[in-house]
Amino acid sequence: MNILVLNGRPKGERSNTLKITKAFLDGVSSKQSHNINIVNISEKDVQHCRGCFACWTKTPGKCVIKDDMGELIEQYVRADLIIWSFPLYCFGMPSKIKAFLDRMLPTNLPYMRINEDGICNHPSRYDLSHQRYVLISTCGFCSVKNNYDALLCQFEIMFGDKLTKIICPEGELFSIPQLGGKTSEYLYYAKLAGQEFAEYDRFSEHTQNKLSELMYPPDVFVQMANASWKINEASENKDQNDRSGIAGIVVCSPYPF
Repeated sequence: MNILVLNGRPKGERSNTLKITKAFLDGVSSKQSHNINIVNISEKDVQHCRGCFACWTKTPGKCVIKDDMGELIEQYVRADLIIWSFPLYCFGMPSKIKAFLDRMLPTNLPYMRINEDGICNHPSRYDLSHQRYVLISTCGFCSVKNNYDALLCQFEIMFGDKLTKIICPEGELFSIPQLGGKTSEYLYYAKLAGQEFAEYDRFSEHTQNKLSELMYPPDVFVQMANASWKINEASENKDQNDRSGIAGIVVCSPYPF
């Protein structure tokens, strides 16, 4: 199976979301090897769509912009499983992977159709019926409701019943080594999800429920998160404060952010 991972985190390999994605990949590959290609979108030359529609008219299926998108589209079309991996940014995706999505326009045909359900859209230029899609995303909130509504709606429209999701609030916890006990348990279930997906093309209800559980109660997480910003603010003003005092704040704080 050809697996394409689109890592949309601007920090590339330092992505908290990518930790979950790699655990999922470990599960997928636990019984059978696959061709896995992880693309750090932040390192690619992906310019913004110009809206010229040349890819529909002058050069059908080919964008006139000379950057990395031509090669990326080829990889996308060849893939059997595409994993979209990125944190939540302003109720959506980071800007560069959104640019990538916009630049996928050449994969559609210019004419429109009306489906049996009355929805009007553009058909695909390629036969992508074999593809499956997994959305893996973290955020710094402790709830999915309202924060992910727009993004999930977009992906469900694009991929329908071919989409599987791992949505992890409290994702900033993965950057805190002292919380390895909590985060490693979540990664265990992410790996288990990969194993189940490889075998059944879906997650079990038990695994899905485990991946939907918060690692800390909302009130505890909010206190931890808010305390971390206070520490950062104190550090920024270190020239105006006693260094030992700031160190005391960091060491004595009950919240390990």
